[in-house]
Amino acid sequence: MERQELLELAALYALNTLDELKQSWVDDHLVDLPELDTELAAFQSTVAAIFYSVPVVSMSVDLKDRLFQRISTESTSSSPDIAERLVSDLLIQSEQVVWKSYPLAPGVKFGRLYVDPETREVHYFVQAIGAAKFPIHRHVTGEEIVVLDGDLVLDGQVYRRGDRIVSNADTVHQPETQGGCILFLRTSLDDEILVN
Repeated sequence: MERQELLELAALYALNTLDELKQSWVDDHLVDLPELDTELAAFQSTVAAIFYSVPVVSMSVDLKDRLFQRISTESTSSSPDIAERLVSDLLIQSEQVVWKSYPLAPGVKFGRLYVDPETREVHYFVQAIGAAKFPIHRHVTGEEIVVLDGDLVLDGQVYRRGDRIVSNADTVHQPETQGGCILFLRTSLDDEILVN
């Protein structure tokens, strides 16, 4: 190995910026290469002195306020990005389920993603190609819906892509879609379909 390469490795080793493989190589060759050991000691001494040679800089009086303002701004502006990533991830998962026709609503299909027989919780996707009315049903434990595409009308409120709807236990409703939709649902296997 060339002297220049050894010097560079020794400097990076002293700064603790080498990857594990190169750091291990230096450790293994310190005994065989006394010049590397000497250079490394000099670099480590220099690195240790850097901390004490940097002038003290006082912090701005309003630094804390500016930091919290920035955090507040970033967290609210990144929320839509997080929601969009969630929707995109769920849409990808919806492509991997086995879709079946839903006999109680023409033009509607569903695909199960996850079932927990112990808690009786089920996660699944619902897809309506066009306008459709879903059956009136009662929730035993509650329901969570995320609209992945299209629209969902529930109790007169129109929900669109990225919207999340949470219904409590014993809620009775009949959702519908005006133009079609893809939904993610988390609910109970024990939900009750009511007669229209």
